[in-house]
Amino acid sequence: MAKLRSIILRNYRRFAGEIALPLDPGTTMVIVPPGHGKSTVLEAIAWGLLGTALVPRPGDVPNADAVGAGQAEVMVGLEFVNGERLERSAWFSRAGEEVKQERWSWRLADAGSGTALAEGDDGEDFADQQERLFPEGCVHANLISGPGLGAALRGARTGAERAVECSNVWCTSDLSLRASMEATGLFLSWRPDAPVNTLGFDPQGRPEVSACGPLDEGDLHLALLALALAFAKENGRTCPVLLDDPFGPAGDRDRRGLFEPVLEVMGGRQLVFLLSDELDARALRSTGRVDKELEIRG
Repeated sequence: MAKLRSIILRNYRRFAGEIALPLDPGTTMVIVPPGHGKSTVLEAIAWGLLGTALVPRPGDVPNADAVGAGQAEVMVGLEFVNGERLERSAWFSRAGEEVKQERWSWRLADAGSGTALAEGDDGEDFADQQERLFPEGCVHANLISGPGLGAALRGARTGAERAVECSNVWCTSDLSLRASMEATGLFLSWRPDAPVNTLGFDPQGRPEVSACGPLDEGDLHLALLALALAFAKENGRTCPVLLDDPFGPAGDRDRRGLFEPVLEVMGGRQLVFLLSDELDARALRSTGRVDKELEIRG
């Protein structure tokens, strides 16, 4: 596992051509105007590491303009601070309204020289490299989407559940206890008067909230976020954590007061915040703990 130096997208959904997002080892804020590809960045990373497993509409992966010209190559590359760059490429073609993936390949390269260290089209060989650099459990748990948390409130599976499913340490370690304690403390730092006793996980990694009174949707969203962050912190201690619009319906709450506890709890971790709301961007900026700021649009 290693921190990320940059994310490279080529012809992935909204992003025609190639775009690179250089990241800081500390905290990076990426501002993306509404509707210009904020959530796409997380999806692209998941596609680059796991293929179409977490992509809701695989036919929409290639940029429409690029594939409309005939055949389009889509590539997602992750460059790590250890000097390696892992790439997944796929070629798509359009026949009428149908978009088909023709083939795919992967490449591990030296980021400095570009020299290939390994390459091919074998899924098992790629999985070995992916698991070494950015394990599947971290893909599920460390790509945290505010809209995804909203979906979990309506019954969708959480990243922690998917991570537990592919893990062999959940029931043989104190991970669930550590994550429960972290999550409860984080949530109560946001909402000290909320009628919450503890946050935790069941044996399958499903979130559990023990409360002595009613909670509104905003509180439940924050509870799921606290659980997601705590799991990511305790599960993969060196993998980066990427957050897409994490606070969701924050309403009139003090937004700086939402960001500061996250930065404290996740201190030392690489954090990437993808934000569209200017109030969120200002609040994060005001903490004085943003190491790099980017603006992109697809």
